[in-house]
Amino acid sequence: MERYSPRKALLRSIDTVARDTLVYRVELDEPLPFKAGQFVNLAVPGAKPRGERSYSVYSDPASPGVLDFCIKLFAGGAASEYLRERKVGDVLDIRGPFGVFTLPEEIEPVTFVATGTGLAPFHSMLLEQERLGNRRIFRLFFGVRAEEDVFGVATLQRWKQSLNFDYTLCLSRPEAPEAMKEGCVIGRVTQAIADHSPEGHWYLCGNGSMIEEVRGLLKGKGLDRKQIHVEKYY
Repeated sequence: MERYSPRKALLRSIDTVARDTLVYRVELDEPLPFKAGQFVNLAVPGAKPRGERSYSVYSDPASPGVLDFCIKLFAGGAASEYLRERKVGDVLDIRGPFGVFTLPEEIEPVTFVATGTGLAPFHSMLLEQERLGNRRIFRLFFGVRAEEDVFGVATLQRWKQSLNFDYTLCLSRPEAPEAMKEGCVIGRVTQAIADHSPEGHWYLCGNGSMIEEVRGLLKGKGLDRKQIHVEKYY
């Protein structure tokens, strides 16, 4: 089978992890080797201007036959409405892998900045680093709107023990600020990193306006553009 020809993916499970955010697990008819940070295209009947939508793989590259995707569903979106109707046992068509938003072995420290499901490629990268026993320095700034949009915290906490890793969870509009836990801050990720002196390589994924703002902020602090890597979701 050619690398980019459509492959059948059997939907094995659907788990809601936050408000309108679900993890879809699929089993492929043939393993699809990929690098952490890459994405695949999902066929979406009737979607315009093209009949596909792109999603980063959320799972570890060590399991190329079973892939996870963390996806936020938006009302009225062609792909969102298509996925909202899917059930366990349905068959999806995917193509890939695509993309160069990957993590070279030699760079350190690495700072990830994600909004919402922009966490997905970093989740794949860090699962791989955990499996390999890598002790490079990793830092994550993870932004969501409110408490109902938070997901993956148990894994982030585990990585604080298994990796040389730390994170800051940013809630731009928390509904109960007085109940926020240690490690959480009020505000956007751009506010959280404003006082940091950037070093190493920075990976940005998620909202396009966040990416442009953070990229400008990092360049303004003297970080070389070659040290800034971006994957725009919307």
